[in-house]
Amino acid sequence: MSSPRNTGIDTLRGLGVLVVVMVHAGISGTLLRGALVIAVPLFYLAAGYTYKDAVTLRGLVAGKLRRLIVPFIFYAAAGLAIYVAGNCLLLHKPMQWHLFNILSVDRTYLPYPAALWFFLSIFWCYLLYGAISRIARSETQRAALCLSAGAAGWILSRYASLPLSFDTSLSWLPFFYIGNMLARHGFCRDRLTPGYTAAGATVAIACCAVYIAAGYNAGYCYNIFVGNIPLIMLLTLGATLGALCACSGIGNVPAVTYLGRNSLVVFAGHQHFMIIIRQSLEQMHVATDSALFGYLLAVASIAASILTATIVRKIAPELIGEQKLLRDRTTNSIAVGK
Repeated sequence: MSSPRNTGIDTLRGLGVLVVVMVHAGISGTLLRGALVIAVPLFYLAAGYTYKDAVTLRGLVAGKLRRLIVPFIFYAAAGLAIYVAGNCLLLHKPMQWHLFNILSVDRTYLPYPAALWFFLSIFWCYLLYGAISRIARSETQRAALCLSAGAAGWILSRYASLPLSFDTSLSWLPFFYIGNMLARHGFCRDRLTPGYTAAGATVAIACCAVYIAAGYNAGYCYNIFVGNIPLIMLLTLGATLGALCACSGIGNVPAVTYLGRNSLVVFAGHQHFMIIIRQSLEQMHVATDSALFGYLLAVASIAASILTATIVRKIAPELIGEQKLLRDRTTNSIAVGK
């Protein structure tokens, strides 16, 4: 029987989705800038916490290809179709193939939608961690290899970025490791309870406040960090761990938790719909630069992406990395029968 889902982790992911969506919609402000310190790394921490290895590395690769690369291809194809239909046919603008930078060698990361870089980055994290777990003979070796990969990613992302978001995955692999370490050690898991919610929230807020006061700027990869990078990473780690502790104590927050449970498809889908809305309003010569429009755009794009994900999950779940529910239920029934 599978273990119950950790709703606190889903709540954490949901908060990250909200922050990223608001940024993509053009919303700004001091509080949102402070929240950015945890918006990206929390997904690597959560992925490490929920990491479940396969019997073989080949099995791990096959599973992640289905869960991450198939949706990546699906949303990339959808983005191309939207771009051609809106930018070329509706707005009569020339085709710009460089916007579809599949190799991600110059950090444009597929603007249709840009969030697709994350599918590749988290995919490499799973594979790298799976390989390291099989090589390392002790916890110390595992930690050393993950930290070494993080240092290599730090250097590469600043001076010689690698294609397919590989250097980004290296950069955040230490966070993936820390998340997995927390899940494997009872002492750490025991702190992810309601009794530590206030303490976790206090640590997260304090780290974000220091980050804002110092005037730092973070992002999805070290190459766009501005400020003292080691200190940014310490503040990021403190804020992320504090948020994990707070969300684990709070548990289920219906709307936010649902977003977190569908974070990847919402990540990719919401930008498709932002593009559709922006192109449609541009065609109608409607101004889209107000703050109110940014909030409306964020809400509309999330709602549309959730609706689309729900429909696709029922009709063709393999396109977004899910298996057919009937197949899963049949397998579970056979297992129970045995």
